[in-house]
Amino acid sequence: MKRILSLAFLLITTGVAFAQQPAPPPAGSALPSASTADPQGAIVVTAQGSRSLFKIAVAPPPGDKPMSDLVVDVASKDYLLSSIFQVLEPKTFSANLEKEGLAIDPSSWQAIGAEGVVKGNIAMRGSQVHLELRLYVVSRGGTEVLKKEYDVAPSAMRGAIHQFDNEVVKYFTSKEGSFGTRLVFSTTTGHGQRGIFSIESDGYGLARLQAAATTALAPAFGPGGIYYAAGMQDGSYQLYKVGASSPVFKSTGMVFGAAFGGNSMAVVISENGNSDIWKGQADGTGLAKITKGGLNTHPAYGPTGQLAYVSNAGGNPQIYVDGKRVSFRGTYNMAPVWCNDPDGVKILFMGRDGSTWDIFSVDASGGNMKRLTQGQGSNMYPACSPDGRMVAFFSTRGGLFVSNTQGNNQQKIASVTGEALRWEGN
Repeated sequence: MKRILSLAFLLITTGVAFAQQPAPPPAGSALPSASTADPQGAIVVTAQGSRSLFKIAVAPPPGDKPMSDLVVDVASKDYLLSSIFQVLEPKTFSANLEKEGLAIDPSSWQAIGAEGVVKGNIAMRGSQVHLELRLYVVSRGGTEVLKKEYDVAPSAMRGAIHQFDNEVVKYFTSKEGSFGTRLVFSTTTGHGQRGIFSIESDGYGLARLQAAATTALAPAFGPGGIYYAAGMQDGSYQLYKVGASSPVFKSTGMVFGAAFGGNSMAVVISENGNSDIWKGQADGTGLAKITKGGLNTHPAYGPTGQLAYVSNAGGNPQIYVDGKRVSFRGTYNMAPVWCNDPDGVKILFMGRDGSTWDIFSVDASGGNMKRLTQGQGSNMYPACSPDGRMVAFFSTRGGLFVSNTQGNNQQKIASVTGEALRWEGN
């Protein structure tokens, strides 16, 4: 029993420990290869088709240089990560910025190939920053197509810039971006210890979150905050909420994490040598076991209440949705999350290929499996942005990466690694 329980713990918390001795895949079950598409190639802009990356210039606002640099840095990174825009280098700008002010001379920007221009103005109003930002589409002349104004504390400027960038994405795609949202994950903090951390979608603001124990794992966004499993001194594992000193859910078994969808909760409980998924109300009432023993872990709710999870009911760990197996290729698939991809709802997961892990996607019905990473070390624990356009994952290349949903435009945003990655709002 202890051996089975330890395997359950490793599956839930690390997964990658199993990669050292991979079993040979059965005939016909090989994982698909990645596309050879150009990583900066065509991307979906609207539901009607695709086009080349939209060339956008972010002009430095006049005035306070640190604030001006912040606008350029934050906006440029957001647009780069979106996989919608090609951000032009400021050194190529030929326009007379001082003469133009908040307006643009379209011919000056056309000369450098710019299709869009973002301009701004910064002014202090007492202790508040008044930030005005505008978007111009060069082919439409010198009148802005989007204008927003924000009055915020200096410390809140990043959030205001993210808000504007989300509006820019909405202007071109009819759907807001996800800039300024957070990701959470767990990682090793010492010998036999794990902590939970949060980080913004552009890699800024890494912070360790308060936990009730030195072993905290499997964080998840839920009603009113972030939940996690905590290993207590008596050897038990219970479900806590960040900021609470007492468990929000207790079980006679060991609670190894939870997922939330609307008013529902799915929780992993290990007892009697098995790790099962239990499903009930978000407050922990009305729980009923939905799996039948073995190893069942990593629950994740979909946009219409579907529940994906990992189970070894068919032999090797595979992805299941509401009791139906949906992954049939590869010998070890785990850590599913849902993604509202512009091409339709997908499930992202990590699969073992030889001695490495890679990121894959599959339809909720089990069809159309695709590989997002290949030949780039091990890539693990995917998470999808709320708008369905970006995928985050950890890589042995040295940190946290973000790509589009095809695995293209991979950008390292932070030098952190961990497991159980989740994206706020999804």
